Amino acid sequence: MIDWGTATRGAAALAERPEIASGALAAAAARAGRCQNTAFPLSPLPVYAAAAPARAVVPALERYVGLLRRIVEVFRAEPAVRAWYGLGPAAEALVAADPRDDVPVCRLDGYLEQGTERLWLLENNADAPAGTLFTPRVNRIAAETLADAGSPCPQWSDLTFTDEAALLGAVCADPRVGRDPAVAVLALAGAVSAEVEEMVEVFRSAGAHAFVADPRAAKVRAGRAYFDGEPADACWNKVNTAGWRAVVESDPDLVRTWSEAVSGGNLAAANPFGARYAAESKFALALPRDPGFADLFTEEERAVADLVPWSVRVDERTPTPEGNGSLVAELLENPADYVIKQAYDIRGDGVTVGRAAKRSVWRAAVERAVRERLLVQRYVPPAAYPVVRLADKPVVAAMPISFDTYVLGGKVVGFGSKASFHARLNVFRGGRKLAVHVLR
Repeated sequence: MIDWGTATRGAAALAERPEIASGALAAAAARAGRCQNTAFPLSPLPVYAAAAPARAVVPALERYVGLLRRIVEVFRAEPAVRAWYGLGPAAEALVAADPRDDVPVCRLDGYLEQGTERLWLLENNADAPAGTLFTPRVNRIAAETLADAGSPCPQWSDLTFTDEAALLGAVCADPRVGRDPAVAVLALAGAVSAEVEEMVEVFRSAGAHAFVADPRAAKVRAGRAYFDGEPADACWNKVNTAGWRAVVESDPDLVRTWSEAVSGGNLAAANPFGARYAAESKFALALPRDPGFADLFTEEERAVADLVPWSVRVDERTPTPEGNGSLVAELLENPADYVIKQAYDIRGDGVTVGRAAKRSVWRAAVERAVRERLLVQRYVPPAAYPVVRLADKPVVAAMPISFDTYVLGGKVVGFGSKASFHARLNVFRGGRKLAVHVLR
């Protein structure tokens, strides 16, 4: 997947002239505008992906998003599946009220496996955090830095994410949304991120009437949704699912309001409740291969699930991946081989990586996982990439990276990456976002 020749030549060229590259990077970042929800050092060297393998994996990634849609359909149709998720009546009411089964927007978080560069999908986020806007900006910053610094800047293909307004296109693709729509970008008051503010400006520049709205301010009058008196045709929900559950599900009146808003057909949710609750849950990673539900999926759909590392909801009776013993005993004996995940989290807070946890912390995590039937996933060691750190020594360091996919309207629009020495690759945990240029 990685074009190592281009990557190593690019890193060497930048390392030879770090002062020139630093100046070019600062100038390019200033032109681009905000591209961070939290501060992290920008790197001028993109992750260079070779064209052929990147293009070859696209159909499988798009089929996986089709599988996510099937998971939403199964959640809606099967009481046993809803009971397995255990979300409760408020969440189930919201999913039932929202007519869409598809997953119009998502970020598939993945790793290129160390040693093979096989792409594994670790989870899915239906709000594509810091992606649909900031990824194109980071890609442009890297390209302009290389050009201004006189470093090699290979041409990229159409799989490089460059369109800042692509998300608005996905919003307007809903037939319920007309031209020049009123779009509410949802965020909790006092927790409005830079991404939300910038997104509103981009939407406005593209012709939409966009505004920030607190979901708790929603009202429905004559079938139309309003936020503090402002009408909306569509909404883009930037409240993470864990936060949404805490704020909205605790208020029965608010649940009824939102159910009425999306069921009436006058408010199109660009990331529907089925996508947020059923598809985004880490439990969805295990559903197609769960023995109790495997017959709800076709052989082809179960094959698509092979993009995901071995994943299962654990209890005291769960067998090992090989089926030859107790998974609980295996987890305690070989923590380095596994990760434990809560159904919903933010910034990796709900993820415990066995090889990075103290024994006491891991044991407590295993006990909680068994008690709450959390997700256990086989650990995938991420490939490392030469990251240029212009303010550090050494300037070039091999850092583990993610390889994430952005999918809008069922189609791959590009890739993103994060780099970190932390076991959880997250910009809020000392990581940094990298450009990804898919070469021609």
